[in-house]
Amino acid sequence: MSKKILFITIMLILTAGCASNQSASENMKEENTTEDDVTTVLKRIFSGPDEELAQLYKEEEYEKVSNYYMDHFKPYFTEKSMEHAVNTNLLNSFHLKAFGKGVEMTIGTINVQQSEDTTTAYDFEIQVNVSNGQTADVSGRVNTNDEGKITQIRYMDSQSLPHAFDTATETEDGLFVYDRSRLVSRTGNEAYQPLYPTVMPFKVDGVEIKHESKDDSSITFIFHGETGEKMELMTVKNGEISSDKLETEEVSVGDQKGQYAGNEGETQRLIWTNGSITYELKGKIEDLSKEDLLTVAESFE
Repeated sequence: MSKKILFITIMLILTAGCASNQSASENMKEENTTEDDVTTVLKRIFSGPDEELAQLYKEEEYEKVSNYYMDHFKPYFTEKSMEHAVNTNLLNSFHLKAFGKGVEMTIGTINVQQSEDTTTAYDFEIQVNVSNGQTADVSGRVNTNDEGKITQIRYMDSQSLPHAFDTATETEDGLFVYDRSRLVSRTGNEAYQPLYPTVMPFKVDGVEIKHESKDDSSITFIFHGETGEKMELMTVKNGEISSDKLETEEVSVGDQKGQYAGNEGETQRLIWTNGSITYELKGKIEDLSKEDLLTVAESFE
């Protein structure tokens, strides 16, 4: 009799242990579900466009494009946030821009972690590889409700990825086409908006912006190249840039007169005025000729 009782007791302990392990496993699965869903959504936003979506864009089948995003994303969002995501192009913006540039995105690395200060928020860092050889780092936060549905997605720098879509095009003169649109958007709130080059002597990888005066009458832009090149553009509103200490020669910059100083292989400067803004473009760029510098200046728009 005692053996039978002992057997039953052991079986009850084993059964309870299995139930406990199963319950813990199920709880762990539930805890991971929201993070997994967030990861899935981010992977879909930062990959592609796939063949199906690209074909829909090509054929301008906009109703089918809308259905595509509803099918792929609606289960993960609240109704209100899904409507907002569609209306603000949150889900299709990167796909559409990549399609327009003829490139595709793939995930390099992705890291999604639950926020330490908010249990329903998830911080992410993603390295996106672009088929043109460029990469971009994107970070941000995804907020969810208590049911695990996404309520909001925020990016820290939403322009870094579209910038990586650009493929520099070399001109017949050996210069490179420069897309000034991102720089224009960055300086929209400045005290004044100068013109910017549309060609550069190197592939531009980034631009620093410095304010040289307290009254915002001077802004300097430092263009950095992919292989270490650097060119500086100083702009002055309703003022002058002195060339008194330079040995200069008068040159034509489109319809304006300018002052050129320097020699090929050394630091070269070009100063000219367009409207109320005076410009000084200078840099030490290998194989940059005076004619090339003038071409860059004449490309300003």
